Amino acid sequence: MMADLLLKAQLHKDKNAVVEILDSFTPKINASLRQVPPDHREDLRQELYLSMIEVIHRFDLN
Repeated sequence: MMADLLLKAQLHKDKNAVVEILDSFTPKINASLRQVPPDHREDLRQELYLSMIEVIHRFDLN
């Protein structure tokens, strides 16, 4: 399923596929952010999502 979403995100520029991928990692991100001081969490969350979007678009599907 994740491979299908990556294909849609990369080949078809499907923004909904990107959102689905990010949503699937949200519970892990939230759990990890609990280890960060509260006043830094939102900034770190945004940085993580930006990095993930970059990786989604660069990921080698071959």
